[in-house]
Amino acid sequence: MADIRVLVVDDSALVRQILSRVLSDAPHIEVVGTARDGVGAIEAVRSLAPDVVTLDICMPVMDGLEALRRIVRESDARVIMLSSQDDSDTTFKALESGAIEFISKPREGLATVAERFGAELVRAVRTAYAISPAKREAAPPPDAPLSLVQPPEAGDPEHLVVVAASTGGPLALERVFSGLTAEPKVAYLVVQHLPAGFSASFAARLSRIAGFPVVEAEVGMRVKGGCGYVAPHGTHMRIKGAPGTGARIELVDGPTLHGLKPSADPLFESAAKAFGSNVTGVVLTGMGTDGAYGLSVIGQAGGQTIAQDEDTSVVWGMPGSAVRLGAARVVAPIDRIAFEVLRTLRNRGVAS
Repeated sequence: MADIRVLVVDDSALVRQILSRVLSDAPHIEVVGTARDGVGAIEAVRSLAPDVVTLDICMPVMDGLEALRRIVRESDARVIMLSSQDDSDTTFKALESGAIEFISKPREGLATVAERFGAELVRAVRTAYAISPAKREAAPPPDAPLSLVQPPEAGDPEHLVVVAASTGGPLALERVFSGLTAEPKVAYLVVQHLPAGFSASFAARLSRIAGFPVVEAEVGMRVKGGCGYVAPHGTHMRIKGAPGTGARIELVDGPTLHGLKPSADPLFESAAKAFGSNVTGVVLTGMGTDGAYGLSVIGQAGGQTIAQDEDTSVVWGMPGSAVRLGAARVVAPIDRIAFEVLRTLRNRGVAS
């Protein structure tokens, strides 16, 4: 296995030193250089041809976003963005500009949690390296609707749409939610693997794009038709109840599953148990196998099962696992997922 060539970019000499040490200690990763600002990053990418770049957001001379756009345009390097600020708008701008992943620097200081943070960084570097450079180009974000519409007479849902996504998922979910409609008999529940502190802002973003309410899920929250719910970081989301009887959200602080918390499998399994055949499961782009088993449980209960195709997935790990397991009845490109969901809902009499 060839070493993954990494360029570390940060305006802090201490951070550059820590990141370089953490990455160099990992098998098959070589730090080929460092840079302290965006201009230096572009020059280093040209001369060193790294496979992966870790890029800070806030830097002098040229910030990380501008450097990101230039790097993606001029090279095959895959970029992981790092920031110490909880700035969701910047995060999503970075993803829209071609960043593979976004990692928040720990609040308590990088030097004190280098081991834990380092494991996350190494995983992100390996994930980024596995992605084809051609899949860094993000599609333009969908136009947001002019106003938020609360569906009339939204009550207890009769049908659940549960969605799983990871690497490449934020933009994929935006494409899907831009094509969904507020159906009074249908609730949408999402597990997207995000850094801590970003679930609420991502839910708000989906709400603006979809034109119906999407919120970060809270323990005991009553699930309403025509609304969406995003699982918070650090806890597994489950659904409890039955169609039309006041389903509620449970948040379970259990062990990680597939190395993740939240994991989509607990949501998918609980949805199938609570709503039986009245569930549509969707697995979108992402590394690993999360959601594949849960999708098979939904299918066994009589629900519809959909997976994103390989061509439009940034990483065909999760949906590919579902397909190989035989769990996905429908495999479709990202721009057709919403159509397939709505067609299912109409066929089952819960959408107009």
